[in-house]
Formats: sequence, structure tokens, C-alpha cells
Amino acid sequence: MVKRTKEVDIKRYPQWVLLGLAFVLTVLCIGMSPYGNYEEIVQVGDVATKRYVAPRDTVDEVTTKKLQTAAANSVGPIYKNDITVEANSTKQVNDVFQELNEVILDMKDGDDFYHKVKDASLKLPVVLSNRQLSAYQAMPLSNRILFAEDCVGVLNQIYSEGLSADELEQAKEQVKEGVGATPWSEDLKGMAYAIVSTALDPNLVLDEEAMEAIKDEKRKEVNEVRIRKNQKIVDEGEIITQDIYDRLIALKLIGHTQNDGRLLPFLGSSAIVALLFGAVGLFFLWKKGDEILKKNETRMLFSVYVIMILLCKAMALLPYYSLIPLSLFAMLISILIGRRMALLMNCFFSIVACMIVSGDVEFLSYALISGSFGALLIQKTEKRTFVVPVAVGMAVVNLVTMFAVGLFFRDGYTTQLVMASGFGALVGLISVVVAVGSLPFWESVFEANTSLRLLELTNPNNELLRKLMIEAPGTYHHSLIVANLAETAVYEIGGNTALARAGAYYHDAGKLKYPLFFAENQTGHNPHDDIEPKSSARIITQHTKAGVEMGMEFGLPKVILDIMKEHHGTTVVKYFYFKALKVYGSENVNEADYRYDGPIPTSRESAVVMLADTVEAAVRAMLGAGKTLEEVEGAIYGLIKDKLDDGQLNRSGLAIHELEKIQKAFLKVFHGMYHERVSYPKKEEIEAASRKVNLGKEEKDSDNTD
Repeated sequence: MVKRTKEVDIKRYPQWVLLGLAFVLTVLCIGMSPYGNYEEIVQVGDVATKRYVAPRDTVDEVTTKKLQTAAANSVGPIYKNDITVEANSTKQVNDVFQELNEVILDMKDGDDFYHKVKDASLKLPVVLSNRQLSAYQAMPLSNRILFAEDCVGVLNQIYSEGLSADELEQAKEQVKEGVGATPWSEDLKGMAYAIVSTALDPNLVLDEEAMEAIKDEKRKEVNEVRIRKNQKIVDEGEIITQDIYDRLIALKLIGHTQNDGRLLPFLGSSAIVALLFGAVGLFFLWKKGDEILKKNETRMLFSVYVIMILLCKAMALLPYYSLIPLSLFAMLISILIGRRMALLMNCFFSIVACMIVSGDVEFLSYALISGSFGALLIQKTEKRTFVVPVAVGMAVVNLVTMFAVGLFFRDGYTTQLVMASGFGALVGLISVVVAVGSLPFWESVFEANTSLRLLELTNPNNELLRKLMIEAPGTYHHSLIVANLAETAVYEIGGNTALARAGAYYHDAGKLKYPLFFAENQTGHNPHDDIEPKSSARIITQHTKAGVEMGMEFGLPKVILDIMKEHHGTTVVKYFYFKALKVYGSENVNEADYRYDGPIPTSRESAVVMLADTVEAAVRAMLGAGKTLEEVEGAIYGLIKDKLDDGQLNRSGLAIHELEKIQKAFLKVFHGMYHERVSYPKKEEIEAASRKVNLGKEEKDSDNTD
């Protein structure tokens, strides 16, 4: 168990190296992307050292705020009448006269009214002259009361018209005019003016709440000013004004201080990428079943990823991100590795591409939808007649997706959106052509086992197949039947049918070395009758190794060589093993000499070819011995169970429930091949029946004559 774990770790070592290289390259691409371009520190008044453009569509906060401020400032002052001011001022005037009257009442002989008032300290801080006070003292009480009422009347007249702080000086002039119209002496008029003007306070005060509410409405009426993606903010050589500086800060194109800039965004992006790659690493660490990647698939995934992120980096500043062939990544992975892997990795790639291109939710949505459809539709291109429909389909998908996300995330329909959708459609069509056209490169450099390549291998005109057809026709016919069985069964379990058929075509190519030593190619004498069982077993078991050598000579892909090597696993050549036991005895026979070298099947397709090979030979023998298809059904179940019990399927990835599907698929093929046919009558039977019919007619004619 320890040894097995070490082997697995060694095999995974290249994967971790490639994953680490991909991580480093991704961090560098994102670090040099527009997200990392705001590290430069500039100040107001500096000369721009380069051209700054908006990395995305956004609101021009600076201009919008200026317009909102201007709209709010256009609101004039709004006043409200404070009734307490008038009441307070009136009370102050009445209190002054009451205080003066009280001083007069309290005076004694020899007291000076002016000094008494001065000593009394009136509540209203009014300055009155000696002459004014003397004139007031000289009036009888009734006149003093009338004088006070006139002063209050002038005050009330001013307040009735409303008085704001800005109008205070003008109101004092109105007081002078109002007092001047009274019948009192000049000294008393001066006294009245002094008292009323001192008590005068504005009764119209600013309504702050109402003004702020109206200002808010004015601000809301201002439409947001938009900055479009790639719109120029400042050109190289221009002076950076305060407005330009504010826009650069808002767009995060420059930093506030020397500590801002590349460091923090770089750390943040590195953490995000580390989490993404950590998830991918765990996925490959805990991989199961058909998600296992072979060495060449790992290299292809790494190569496609590197090419695509470099392409995204190179095209990041294009005016329309729909010009980037984002779906090409998922298409290539789907063709080269598989649909499920493509759908999974497309999510990962879309997030990384979004960070490189400085995209947003709109970009991410477009990448996910386009890539998902690309991974699914490209599968149909295994038939050349479907290439054009798939290309047109991808063009439609990109067109609709770009237009839909634009309508949802932007300000509705625009000419730019129509152009972006058109570019997306064109790129989608080109991506399909590039994906299919690049297959020969991936097949030759990375030994990619695409459906097109596997289908080419099944062409009967291939040199090795023609050689098998001519020199070992029985084996060739057997291989065709095994191919039908394997392809049908693999289709039922959702495997690679093209691989199963191609592998079955070539699985017994090694029999070309000694074709007459295999029963299907014998027409009479059996050469095994002339040699000992051990030698016969050695010839039989060596056909897997000989097949791999021939396959390498004829340039067959590794996946086909694996099936050729694994289709017998480590099973025993039972016929010669039992023959040796009868001849030499069990103590003189080593079972290992009668076993295939293996290894056991390591893929579902290889395991199905093993089962199909075993079942075809056994069913052919049983039907030749007069068995019925009903009897064959039980035998097929037993043969599959024997392989399972012998551990031959332990590493194949087949599930138990899939074995039942495989059995039913085999039976379906055999029923189609060996169904009961109508027996045609022999010539003698036809002539006898004809004579009998003619005889019947003659007898009938004779009866009619009588």
C-alpha cells in the first residue's frame, strides 16, 4: 500500500508543477492588468506622463456632483414667520415704558430722572438722551400711554410686512418714517426710534428643512454623467487639473499616496487566484472516475490555459471584450479532454479572464454562457457535416448573449451594444473554425485522442487493418463483431464510443505474428497439436505484446496501444492451462506461465473491449455447438462475473450497475446478429407443391364436365 501511494504521488508530481506554473503566470497577468495600473502617484498640476482611459463604463462622479451642487445652490432662501419674535419685541417695548413709569413714580423731590434711569439699567439695552427722558417725564400718564401705543403700532406695522435679516436696515428706515408720522415732539420721536429700532429683530427666519428638501429634489433631477469604457480621461502631456485628478482617483487609475498602488491590489488578486487554484488542486487530488486526466491531457489543459490567458492579456484593452474568443477555451477542452471537464474548467477560466480584462458581472456572465454553449455544441463537430451548423449556432449564441447582458447591465439599447453583439457573433463563428482546424496540431504534438482521429483509425483502408484483413481474415471478422459489441455497450454507459470501436478494431492485431495459431484463422490442421501446452500458451499470450509493437510501428495512439495491451488483463489461458494439468499434473505446472502479462484495464473502454472479446469468442463457440440465445444469456452473465471476481475490472472505473447495462447491450447485438430467419423451401418441395396444385385443378375441371 505504501509503495502504491508513492507511485501515485510521483505520477501527480508533473501535475503540481504545471499547476504551479499556471498559478504564477496567472498572478503576473492579473498584476499587469488594468486592475494593477493605478499604482502611479500624480498630483494636481503635474503633466500626465501617459494617456489615461476609463477601464470600464462608470458614472462620472466628479461632474455629476458638480451639477448636483449647482442645482442645489440654485434654490433661493425660503423663510418662515416666527411669531414669537414679534411677541418678544412687543413685550420688550412695553417693558421699557413700564420701567420708565415705575422710575417716575418712585422719584422723590430733588431726584434727577436721567440719572435714576441710568442707574435702573433697563432690560432693553437702549441709549436715551437727557432731553428725550425729560420730554417723556414731562408728559402726563395718559400721554405716556398713548406714546407707548404708537411705538408698538409702528413695530407691529413693520412685522406685518415681514422682516428678514437682510432687510433689517431697511426696516429701521421704515421705523424712522413711521415714528416721524406721529404727532409727538422731535425729542419724543427720537426716543421712539431708539426704543423700537433696538427691539427690532427679524421675524422671517430661514426654513432649513424646506430648503434642504427642495435641494434634494433638485439634486435628484440631475442625470448622472456617464464615462464610457476606453473614454479618454487625460492625454499624455496635458496638465492634470483638480477635476481630472478626481476622476483618476474615482476610477482607481492612480493612488492617493505612495503606499497605495500596486501592492494592495496585487496581494488581493494573488489571494483570489490562490483560492481558485487551491480549489482546482483539491479537485485533481480527490479526482474520481471519468474525471481522471492522463498525462497528455494534463499537458493539453495546461497549454490551452496558458495560450488563452495570454490571449486575454493581449486583447484586454480592445474597445469591445466580445472580440476576445472566450468560448475557444471551453471548445478545445471539450474536444481534447471531455465535455464535463470543459464545463467545470470554463467556470474557473471565466473568473480568471474577468480579472485579467478588468471585467465586471456583465463580462463574467457573457464568458460563462458563451463558454458553456461552446463546450456543448463543439461535441457535434465530430461529424464534418455539423461543423457549419455549430459555427452558426455559436454565432447566434454570442450575439444573443452579448445583446442580452448589455440590455440588462447597461443603459439599454445603444449602437455600441449592437456592434459588440455583432463582433461577438463573428468571433463565435471563427472560434469554432479555429477549434476544429487546430485538431491536427493537438493530435500530433500531444497525441490528443479526438473523435475525428479515432474515426480515421477505423477506416478499413488503414495499412494495419488491411494487413489484418488479408493475412488474418478470421481475426479481422472477430474484431468487427467485438467493435460492434463494445461500441453499443460503451454508448449505454456514456463512454467514448469512438475509442471503443477503434480499440476493438486493433485489439488483436498482434495475432498477425502467428495467425494460424488462433482458431478463427484455422481451416483444418491445428498447429497447437504439435507443441506442448506451455509453448502454446506463450504464443497466445504474446499476441498482446506483439500487437503493441506493431501498433507503435504503424503510429497508433497510446490510448489504442493501452487497449491492445490490456484487453486480456492478467487472465489465465484456461484451455492450455487445463491441458497442461492433465498432461503434467498440478505439481509440475506453474499457473503464472499461463497468464497474460497484463496490465488489467485502466479505462472503461478498455474493460468493455475485454468483456466483448471474451463474450464474442464464447458465444460463437456455444452457438456453433447448437446452443440457443436464451442459454447464451446466462453464459454472458457468468463470463462478466468471472472477470469481476478475478479482479480484472478493479482499475477500470466501471460501476457495478454499469455491468448490467453492458450485458443487455451485448444481448441486443447478438439478437440482431443471430435472430431466427425464415427457412426457404427446397427446389423439390416447390415442384411437389406445384404438381399438387395442378392436380387439384384437373380434378375440378373433370367434375365440372360431368
